[in-house]
Amino acid sequence: MKNNQPKNAYKGGAEVFKGYVRLSSNENNYGPAKSVKSLIKQNIKFSNIYPELDGESLLNQIAKSYKINSKQIILGAGSDEVLQMIYAAFSRPNDEVIFTKYAFAMYSIYAKNFKCKVKLFDDKDFQFKLASLNKIISQKTKIIFLANPNNPTGSIFYKNELIKFLNKIKKTTLVVLDAAYCEYIKDHKYDDGMRLVKNYSNLIITRSFSKIFALGGLRIGWGYANSKIISQLYQYKKPFNVSRLSCIAAQESLKNKKWINESIKNNSVNKTLTCKQLNNKSFEIIDTKANFILLKFKNSIITQQFVDFLHLNKITVRSLSSYGLNNYVRMTIGTKTDMKKAILVANKFNV
Repeated sequence: MKNNQPKNAYKGGAEVFKGYVRLSSNENNYGPAKSVKSLIKQNIKFSNIYPELDGESLLNQIAKSYKINSKQIILGAGSDEVLQMIYAAFSRPNDEVIFTKYAFAMYSIYAKNFKCKVKLFDDKDFQFKLASLNKIISQKTKIIFLANPNNPTGSIFYKNELIKFLNKIKKTTLVVLDAAYCEYIKDHKYDDGMRLVKNYSNLIITRSFSKIFALGGLRIGWGYANSKIISQLYQYKKPFNVSRLSCIAAQESLKNKKWINESIKNNSVNKTLTCKQLNNKSFEIIDTKANFILLKFKNSIITQQFVDFLHLNKITVRSLSSYGLNNYVRMTIGTKTDMKKAILVANKFNV
């Protein structure tokens, strides 16, 4: 029977994972903390009961963990649902929105869904300056989406640069700072934007439990902004939009500081190992501050051959052709065992 189901516009990492080393979706391959798994098992028996309407217990835990006001937080089924609420609440057809050319695909997909006009900043050098992006902002710009660090390019900007940028943006233009990978960065010059919300009424922070917290399969994320913005977003939030199990898992993840620090250390150690031991002349390695690296090839044919070669050897990586980066592959940093296998196989690739 022919499958007439429409295809999703978003191109994710490989769907296969059983029996594979999965390095295609920037997940934490160590999985959730043991205490998180234990609580999930304990609470499965309550799966017949609806979750809290707005996830109040998790809101309170986020507020406690980050020393912020719970009334200024909104939960989403992944941070991408928060992005959808932002478009719904603050954009109208033909409104101008700005993001970089190689930004998270959902910015573009939602812009199309909400019939916004997109103005792209060409971040072809990957490490761009916010001052350069500022040159394309106009009086018509309604929302600016910035990921810091950015996926898939790994570009990053620091606190001083961010503050200078925000100071030049008019208050009627919203700035959405997507900090999905911020936990991986311990550089004191970096800022996740959380403390800047009190000074900038047009700033919205989005965060995710899908990356370092290893809860991608449970779909849980959140947004933080001033109370007025959050109140407007709540008008577009579905009741019970996040599950009971995802909220319980996220709460426990935040409490387990030791596990978070171990995850940060594991990523750093395994990334260093990978960058040192990958020595195939077919590609150039581009390091990032997040939990992935980029591999740059001479042309798109060799790039796809590499992806196929790894797949034959039960390893999935992400081709960036859907982003227009036909000569690039993104490789997530997995466990030490994952990376040793990936290094061994990648070094055998020959064209």
